Amino acid sequence: MALTISNNETDWNWFVLKNGGGFLQSWEWGEFQEAVGRSIFRYRVDSSDDHTLKETVGQFSLLQHTLPFGQSYLYIPGGPVVVGADYRSEAFDSCLIALANALHQSGAIFARIEPAAIADAQLSRADLRQRGFFAAGQVQPRYSTIVNLNQSETELFAAMKQKTRYNIRLAEKRGVIVREADRSDAHTFRQEIKKFWRLMTETSQRDHFRAHEYAYYEKMLETLSPRNNRALTVRLIFADYQSESVAAALVAWFGDTATYLHGASSSRFKQVMAPYMLHWSAMRQAKAAGLKKYDFWGVAPEDAPDNHPWSGITRFKLGFGGDRVSYIGAWELPNHHFWYRLYRWTKRLKKIIG
Repeated sequence: MALTISNNETDWNWFVLKNGGGFLQSWEWGEFQEAVGRSIFRYRVDSSDDHTLKETVGQFSLLQHTLPFGQSYLYIPGGPVVVGADYRSEAFDSCLIALANALHQSGAIFARIEPAAIADAQLSRADLRQRGFFAAGQVQPRYSTIVNLNQSETELFAAMKQKTRYNIRLAEKRGVIVREADRSDAHTFRQEIKKFWRLMTETSQRDHFRAHEYAYYEKMLETLSPRNNRALTVRLIFADYQSESVAAALVAWFGDTATYLHGASSSRFKQVMAPYMLHWSAMRQAKAAGLKKYDFWGVAPEDAPDNHPWSGITRFKLGFGGDRVSYIGAWELPNHHFWYRLYRWTKRLKKIIG
């Protein structure tokens, strides 16, 4: 096994796309992370049999996050990516060995991974425990629902729940218009981002969740603009009613998948059901461009109680049809056990205090 720093964007994205990796392991997402001030290292894991040609068996983008007292931890979002997406193979073990080596060299307290592996079907909790990992709280959504766009629009519409179909028709009847953000010049586009930010601020205050800072969304939309014709793009989409933007979404396109990243809506004109029209239009746009999946990226677990904080948004997303997916979640590999135990204890204490 040979661990190599990768600096070839084309080869990197080719491997990610060929082996079932998502946008979180794309070259462009790493550039966005650098733009918001995070350190990133891209590693390629090659076979090292002297009797055969070397081949790449895994890849991972590694982010370094700072902690108090001069400490840090490493994080692989949506990875590592393994050849053939086979997480019960020697290739996956080679990636974990490479990660352990990088972890020791960095001096970080621990490394966190979130493989894009279906729980139990591709990888089990026991598999990871046997390799020294501890279960951790999710960073990326662990549960999702994915709509198959390899159907006609008639079939997609018919697969939705009756209330969703009704609300889409209602939004259309009342004149809701869906459009992409105006990128005609830098000033205009900046105003569009601010419009999204105002909607996001209202939504986070109303629904009691913490949004990212304005600069985070600004950097994302600047770095991952569809104008750049890169493998990963993020589109800012608005639903307008009476010339006012009342709902918005950020949708990432990578490979054959469109992923709904962030959304916001106004309490004004709630009765026109703009978010329903917004997603139906986003799905149709992705389908027209040849994409095969629309990932709603984040729902409550199937057995979640009715008072789960994501219950409302889950009902909304499930109304569009699609199949539920459950990933293996986040797992952590300790390097310095004293500091790692202290870190876990501090996190539990914060959760108790609230």
